[in-house]
Amino acid sequence: MVWLGLVLLIAGAVPALTADGDIGGVDLTVAGAAVMAAGAALLIAGILRLRRRRRYGPAERGAQAYYRTSTGKIIAMVVAVVYIVSPVDLIPDVFLPVGIVDDASALTWLLFAFAQEYTRRNRAKRGAV
Repeated sequence: MVWLGLVLLIAGAVPALTADGDIGGVDLTVAGAAVMAAGAALLIAGILRLRRRRRYGPAERGAQAYYRTSTGKIIAMVVAVVYIVSPVDLIPDVFLPVGIVDDASALTWLLFAFAQEYTRRNRAKRGAV
């Protein structure tokens, strides 16, 4: 769910920020914004699922391996998604290319955070907590 949300967020951002005009009576900016919103909703739902405590098979010495993302990291991820989708930025997107860099840096951090959580979850599954 998280990866699909990221793909939709990025796919919606391209026409929402760059395209002008319409195809078949549908405004590309509005369509891109709608796809971004759907991607953001999926992404936030996926982020909130990271908080669930998951127990994996027996680890070393008979103990169970647990995987759980911290509340602070989940809040930071949700804030990053809202910041990317929000039209209010520290540097407005009108000032190209600098205005896009702050959104891109938030997206980059979000991708690294997801990769880190994915790695942690796989280590817990293998029992190397």
